[in-house]
Amino acid sequence: MRPARHATPYGRAACRWAVLLLPALWLATPVQAQLVPSLAAFQFSNGVHPTFDATFESTSERDVSRFWYNELKAASMRVTNKKEMVGYAARIPAASTDTLQVLIAVERSKAFQSTTVHIAFFTRIGYIGPDSPERELGGCMEWVRQRMVSLQRQLAQTAVAAGQRDLGNLSRQLDMLQREEQRMENSLRRTRQRMEQAAKDSTQSAEQLAQLAMAPDTAGTDSATRAAQDKQRRKDLARWQDRSKRSAYTKQDMQQKEQDLQWALKKSKEDQAAKQAQVERQEAVVRDLREKMQAIR
Repeated sequence: MRPARHATPYGRAACRWAVLLLPALWLATPVQAQLVPSLAAFQFSNGVHPTFDATFESTSERDVSRFWYNELKAASMRVTNKKEMVGYAARIPAASTDTLQVLIAVERSKAFQSTTVHIAFFTRIGYIGPDSPERELGGCMEWVRQRMVSLQRQLAQTAVAAGQRDLGNLSRQLDMLQREEQRMENSLRRTRQRMEQAAKDSTQSAEQLAQLAMAPDTAGTDSATRAAQDKQRRKDLARWQDRSKRSAYTKQDMQQKEQDLQWALKKSKEDQAAKQAQVERQEAVVRDLREKMQAIR
């Protein structure tokens, strides 16, 4: 279990430092976009020390820990990671010409869905805190702030990339729905054409069957001719009866298919409207994520 965070005994001095520091930062960038670490104190394994705290919202503790470990490793001769991260012989030129020891503890708050990094700097004169010389205090503050900006940018870029992927997936799904609608419209057009042709075939079959139903004129013909005519008549009758049945079946099938396609097209339009709304919402999400990323200073 990680040690609990303790209230800082450096409140008044921290406020004095904040009053001196923030106006200079506001001149550089808009205040709402400025990331500034807070001065506090934290219970490390070797005692309570003044810290520079950096808080990150909706971020995994693992990602935050990995980032600060790599940053500490880049600045230090040696790094250990047992009860907390400790960087030995760390060089932060803006804070001190000598090397420092840096302690980092990462604390996850489940209640607020945030991760706080507690960073303590130890020099030959002791731990850097609100009452430390301006160079040491300002140098450590800026070292932490720069890395806060770097991590926030990484997190923002990851969020934008994930949002863009989701937007791409939704756009592809919408495109598939639109393509499917086009296929169904083409199928509906062909279905209606076949239904019209079946109706024509049915009418023609009825006319031919009506003619074949009438008694043929056999006056003046011999028996052989009459037999041949009768045989042909039976063949024509069977052919037109078969054609009449097939046209009736086709018409019935096409009518059912037309109904099915009309229902499917109606459902497709509803699905497209819902998907389009999802796309627009995701576009707004991506725009918001991009704006937040651009606002990080």
